[in-house]
Amino acid sequence: GLFWMYDSLSIVIFHFSWKMQSDVWGTVGSDGTVSHITSGNFAQSAITINGWLRDFLWAQAAQVISSYGSALSAYGLLFLGAHFVWAFSLMFLFSGRGYWQELIESIVWAHNKLKLAPAIQPRALSITQGRAVGVAHYLLGGIATTWAFFLARIISVG
Repeated sequence: GLFWMYDSLSIVIFHFSWKMQSDVWGTVGSDGTVSHITSGNFAQSAITINGWLRDFLWAQAAQVISSYGSALSAYGLLFLGAHFVWAFSLMFLFSGRGYWQELIESIVWAHNKLKLAPAIQPRALSITQGRAVGVAHYLLGGIATTWAFFLARIISVG
C-alpha cells in the first residue's frame, strides 16, 4: 500500500508542479506578454510519457545534474545519492529476496576465501523482510530525490 500511495502522490505533485510552472507562474513583460517558467508546454507534452520524460523530468533536472561546483551542488549530490537508494530498493521489491540472497552469499564466499570470516555468519532475509527493506528504501530514496529535484529547480529559476 505504501508503494502505491507514494507513487500516486508523486504523480499528483509532479503534475501540479509542471502545470503551475507551465501555465501559471511566470513574469509579465512590459508589453503585457506572460513568460512562463517552462514556456507553456504542459498542454502538448503532458499527454504522452515521452513528454513527461523529455519536457519535464530531463529538461528540468538539468539544473540539478549540472549543479556541481555551484551553490546547488549539495542538491545535486543528494539527488544522485537518493536516486541510488531508490534504485537499490527495486532490487528488493521486484525479487522478494533473490538478489539479496545472492549478495549475502557472495559476501560470505569472499570472507571465507580471504580467511576473514566472522564468527557470526550473515543470513539472507525472508521475503517479508526483503520487501520491508525495499519499501523503506523506495520511500526514503524517492522522497529525497523529489525534494532535491524541486529545491534545486526552484532555487535555479529564482
